[in-house]
Amino acid sequence: MTEHAPNTRRRLIGVVVIVVVAVAAVLLLLRACQDEQPQSVSIVAAGDMGCDPKDPGSGTALECQAKAVSDIAVGLKPYAFIGLGDYQYEIPTTEGYDTVYHPTWGRLRDITFPAIGNQEYKVHEANTFHTYFGERSGPDQGYWSVQLGQWHVVFLNSNCTVVTGGCGAGSPQHRWLQQDLADNLTKCTMAVWHHPRWSNGIAGSDARMSAFYETLLVNDVDILLSAHEANYERFAALDGSGKPLSVGVRQFVVGTGGQVTYDPEVGDAKWRAKAKPVPSEFFDADHHGVLQLTLDPASYSWQFFAVGAGIVDSGSADCH
Repeated sequence: MTEHAPNTRRRLIGVVVIVVVAVAAVLLLLRACQDEQPQSVSIVAAGDMGCDPKDPGSGTALECQAKAVSDIAVGLKPYAFIGLGDYQYEIPTTEGYDTVYHPTWGRLRDITFPAIGNQEYKVHEANTFHTYFGERSGPDQGYWSVQLGQWHVVFLNSNCTVVTGGCGAGSPQHRWLQQDLADNLTKCTMAVWHHPRWSNGIAGSDARMSAFYETLLVNDVDILLSAHEANYERFAALDGSGKPLSVGVRQFVVGTGGQVTYDPEVGDAKWRAKAKPVPSEFFDADHHGVLQLTLDPASYSWQFFAVGAGIVDSGSADCH
């Protein structure tokens, strides 16, 4: 038995070498994928876009401005458009996509990376959403990741009553997120989901997303993009309790893609009777508009382009 020991050791060493080589190959492949991407990219983002084809408010100052907002987005010539959900109201029918969404935001379909919103599920299994965007809509469960420039971007499904296992800690989606971020080699990372973790709009902050948000914090994610609210809002980098933290996640709420803008009056936002507002650095419920992000290898900058008002918010920050 002793005379076979050297052979056993050689086999073990061979296995170890194969594993090391395989891991190195994967790392080199990931690095190659990064190297193939541009060093700096400009992307645009918005959610809550197309009005119902029969909406009587078409074209008013506060409603149905998808054409005007998408004109701005197209004019910026972005590398990619990140859709933040709720692409077509009120029921996302094929007619709505064809007659309202496609002539406006659909001009960017070939560069669109769409997160899934709650409106999409008003038809069975979000079928019209997946049909319209095709492979660009991602897996049926609505969570996946992509590389944009030198940034890693994670798309998640915040429709917690629909996605398998919900949005809690230990759910399939949460475990996937943990693994995806653990495997991420980039310095700068962004997360995208529809329902905002923090919000001073009519729906308020969504605590269902707290486990995901905590995972973003642990993994030094820089930006969170959301929509759902009929306003634009920018927060400082925040911790898991909504307090400023230099290495926290900065959230942008961009529900200004054209459907409607709305500033909740006293009594409208019922959440205010149960929770204190989380202060934001900028809030605008008066303008439809689009967020432009310039993503550099170690930093980012933002500009919010409002219909009829130009740039109303801008700034920059380093990645963690």
